[in-house]
Amino acid sequence: MQPIKYLIVLSLLFITPAWATEPADAGTVVSLSATAALAVENDQLLVSFRIEAEGPDAAKLQKVVNDTSRRVQALLAQHPEIKVQTTGRSLQALTHYDKTKAKQVRDGWRLVQNEQAITHSLASVPEWVDGIERAGAHLNNLNFNVSEEKTETTLEKLRMQAVQTFRMRAASMSKALDAPSFRILNLRTDNRMPPSPVMQRSLMAMSPAESAPSFNAGESRLSVTVSGDILLPEKHYSAQ
Repeated sequence: MQPIKYLIVLSLLFITPAWATEPADAGTVVSLSATAALAVENDQLLVSFRIEAEGPDAAKLQKVVNDTSRRVQALLAQHPEIKVQTTGRSLQALTHYDKTKAKQVRDGWRLVQNEQAITHSLASVPEWVDGIERAGAHLNNLNFNVSEEKTETTLEKLRMQAVQTFRMRAASMSKALDAPSFRILNLRTDNRMPPSPVMQRSLMAMSPAESAPSFNAGESRLSVTVSGDILLPEKHYSAQ
């Protein structure tokens, strides 16, 4: 009895299931896409600035940069909503090529400390941006953008709108081809947010008569594109 049972089981393993030989769903595959976009007011600012000093004595440069850094920190501490981060600090040798000695000769040093400040409170920006320059720092650029929280909320709403539009287009295509229904085979989403423009600020010292700078936060355009394929039931059309 044991060998017989073995042969029966073995024969079952080689039987091809009926569903494996069935052809794939017949019909017409249609590719569609839908996009939902919205212009959103920028609610966040990233300010990049540096503190630097040059001279023959590296120890004195450190004191100059540290003193300026403390003045800037004291100024920004008056605005607790600002998040400040040191992004780098480097000491570079200043050299020139001496033809008589046929080699590079050191003239001194340049110490640079890079900082960035991020805030969602835009009303006070002109005041403290002007203040850090007066304290001795040099502004690199300003970048207005949409905060991560606001971006995620907006993209989720746009995603739902794009999906609804995709479904409406699929239904319209089905009606145009006299199909009673459609089936979504796959669906993909693509989030897009163009880079925010970066404002460059002159590094020249402001005159005493010059007022605090004025900035416009502007807008960023967020968009979500939904694309995919739908399957329409097989239908034969008259050639007449």
